Amino acid sequence: MTVRLLPTLAAALLLGGCAKFPDAGTGATATRLVFTLQFDREINRNYVYVVAINPSTADNPTVQGPIPVIAPPWGNGFVAGNATHFVGYNFLVPGQYNIYRFKDAALNNYEFVGVPVQSEDVLPGGNRLRFEINLAQIAQSQAEAESFRSLQVNLLSMDRVPQSGTGKVWDALGDGRLASQINSPVVVSLRTSRTYTNGSFFDIEPRADAADPDLDLVDFTIEVRRND
Repeated sequence: MTVRLLPTLAAALLLGGCAKFPDAGTGATATRLVFTLQFDREINRNYVYVVAINPSTADNPTVQGPIPVIAPPWGNGFVAGNATHFVGYNFLVPGQYNIYRFKDAALNNYEFVGVPVQSEDVLPGGNRLRFEINLAQIAQSQAEAESFRSLQVNLLSMDRVPQSGTGKVWDALGDGRLASQINSPVVVSLRTSRTYTNGSFFDIEPRADAADPDLDLVDFTIEVRRND
């Protein structure tokens, strides 16, 4: 199924249903990825939260990683740059977290490919998102998963996924108040086990750079777990 709007996809999955703890997908892999996002205030059930991912066979990729869409032309309304997959959080979807794969370089079309192997339910008043995926879930084959050496990541939040209009309230990695920091994805190595934090990137994500505290990302961790 190919769609353009996150709410439409969420509705379709709600009708079809999905398991919360699925099989790993494209086969076993030694690498797991654990994402934890902390917001200033509670997760808003009407808002959109996205982890955009671009795996690379290079240790230090030179292509532009995932970046936020903050003004027209809207494209898909939430992410631009380069990304192969994203994990979206939506309270209305069974399991709340779902993995999608982009089908074109313009990132205008994407499809549902699975759900995290572990995820943490967001209870009323909660301000944390946490989930775990298998590296094989964002690869076309086991061989491709093993070829990945790094991951470009951006953490995105927004009040809507616009296709028209002139504005949205949003946050992403970097200080959104500064034009020079708006496009600031991070790179994590997949070659060794390590936990990356906001501090690992010199506190790239500040507090109070988003107009709405429900969207204001204040801390995060990206844990790479290798089992070899």
